[in-house]
Amino acid sequence: MKLKAFILFILCANHTFMYAQQSKTTEPTFGIGSVVNEYPAVQWIQGEPVARFDKDKIYIVECWATWCGPCVAAIPHLNELHKKLGDKIVIIGQNIWETNKARAAAFVKEKGSGMSYRVAFGGGKESDFSLKWMEPAGINGIPQTFIIQNNKVVWMPHPAQLTEEALQLLIDGKFSLDAVKALSPHKKYERIRQLIGEQKYEMAMPALDTLLQRNPYDEPGLAMKYSLFIKMGKTDENIAYFKKTFNENPTPTVVFIYYKLLTDNKHWDLLAKTAQARITEQPEDVESMLAWIIALNEQGNLKAAATLLDQFTTSSKNPSTLMRLAFIDRLTPSGKTNPDIEKIMFKAGEKSLDLDVDNLYLLSELVKRAWKANNKALAKKITVKVAIASKKDPEQQKLAEIVSQLLDYLKKDILPSEEQFKNWNKEIQK
Repeated sequence: MKLKAFILFILCANHTFMYAQQSKTTEPTFGIGSVVNEYPAVQWIQGEPVARFDKDKIYIVECWATWCGPCVAAIPHLNELHKKLGDKIVIIGQNIWETNKARAAAFVKEKGSGMSYRVAFGGGKESDFSLKWMEPAGINGIPQTFIIQNNKVVWMPHPAQLTEEALQLLIDGKFSLDAVKALSPHKKYERIRQLIGEQKYEMAMPALDTLLQRNPYDEPGLAMKYSLFIKMGKTDENIAYFKKTFNENPTPTVVFIYYKLLTDNKHWDLLAKTAQARITEQPEDVESMLAWIIALNEQGNLKAAATLLDQFTTSSKNPSTLMRLAFIDRLTPSGKTNPDIEKIMFKAGEKSLDLDVDNLYLLSELVKRAWKANNKALAKKITVKVAIASKKDPEQQKLAEIVSQLLDYLKKDILPSEEQFKNWNKEIQK
């Protein structure tokens, strides 16, 4: 099961999703030490707007996008920080490099209490936020965080580095880059990584357990525990450990690892039972939603999988979630489907496209699916819908041109080649 978002956040703390447009700035002119007084011109989706920075407040400005897996994976962590430290630190989720405000707003609305901090919509690469902060800083990858204190940028970390210990340094007025570096989990686990590199696993495990006793849910430590069990060939112990941790505190990190273990080891009954129970408690938990459908599918219960897929497709208003449901066959190890599942997957894709009309990749995949099913009329219908919508949006003229070219092919009863589809998707990202 490819629950990518969490693994990127957990195991790749410095991972960012690279934007296709390279920064025009060769030497950064904005960054640590830069004075900031006014917030760039944005549209506020949620929370009290910030027009100017207050020198007596601490701000976390976290840049994200709905299409960025690592960004989405960071949201629960930021939300926890907001719940614990919201009275001391202002957290702003700054959506960037997107032109569809409705998509971003729908995403935030569906997250509900799981994304309770302030959220602002910036716009595309020519937006005020991008031109004033991202380009001058030479940044072309997200997630990216800016920490503001005393009207200055004091730190620019990945959101995974935003530990409570590090933020407490800001609150106590003791922050410095050297001080926060000393708190780095990489330094804390340095000796254990050395032991693992030397294949001294039996020495590494108790050393790791000692650190985890102090903080049982430390994300880098849990990821290391999971990997070390695998290196030692202790599958049963791995599953038992994370089952216990899941029952005690099902954080996004723990949920990801436990579901992955159950999937990799084909424990479909337990995966279905666990995911179903979690959905009862957390109806909007996308990972449990996907896990439950996949488990039913792998059990051979395609009818129940189709019913559940249709239920989630009907209830969801998040284009990213709907897109994952549209490609659920790519997440299942066997890839098994039936006509009902294929029909509902297409329904999820169409619904996602209605909410995210500028998703050329999704349009391309739906067109290819319809064409393969010999439903050329449907392929043309959804292409026409996107063509009409994109022509109405002044910021989507390039998309309108590409969709028009696609439509010309389809009207001639010709499906463009894979190479042509790839070229169009590359062109839209320039």
